[in-house]
Amino acid sequence: MLYCGILTKTITMSQFEKLGYFIDYIIDDKYIGSITMEKPDRETIGYYGKITEVAIEDIIFSNKKRIKKGQTFYTIMYPLCGKLIKKQ
Repeated sequence: MLYCGILTKTITMSQFEKLGYFIDYIIDDKYIGSITMEKPDRETIGYYGKITEVAIEDIIFSNKKRIKKGQTFYTIMYPLCGKLIKKQ
């Protein structure tokens, strides 16, 4: 199970159904696109797990944006949280 924070009047931790993960692709602090995956590709989730890469081929997303071959970008992985299971 994954634990994701919910912001209400106070910060609480709640348990959610595990749906997978998504990776945001970012260039110069601008969102380009994202992909979803079932298993994580890195140990650290969130900003501290940021990975900087250089595209070895063109990457085209469903929103028609692209990362060109040789362009530098970074990725951040986050969990996909589904239905609320139980509040703590």
